[in-house]
Amino acid sequence: MKPTQKAVLYIVAGCLILFGGFACHSTDSYVGTYQATDMTDDAQKENHIELMENGQGSWICCENEVLFTWYIRGNELRINTKEGGIMVGKLKKDSFTITMPGNKKLRFVKIRSLE
Repeated sequence: MKPTQKAVLYIVAGCLILFGGFACHSTDSYVGTYQATDMTDDAQKENHIELMENGQGSWICCENEVLFTWYIRGNELRINTKEGGIMVGKLKKDSFTITMPGNKKLRFVKIRSLE
């Protein structure tokens, strides 16, 4: 192999490795349990969302549980419920905000585990 071919091969391999590192976006940092409090009405309602490693999740509010799948696209958390609903949350460092029907916004903050 000629030296110029070898150099081109190294440059292409380096670019592929570099691009691959940026293209793969790990969702591990988002896995965990999040809590939000809905202060509308007279009663305080707690909402919990659990994002699991396998792209599965659950949303618990008012003793009801909704199962869903989730993924990250850009700076958005995309939630697809098994009933066909789609919700989009705007991501921040350890939280996300979801706008519900009626323009009600819920901000979910990651709960730190004691482990």
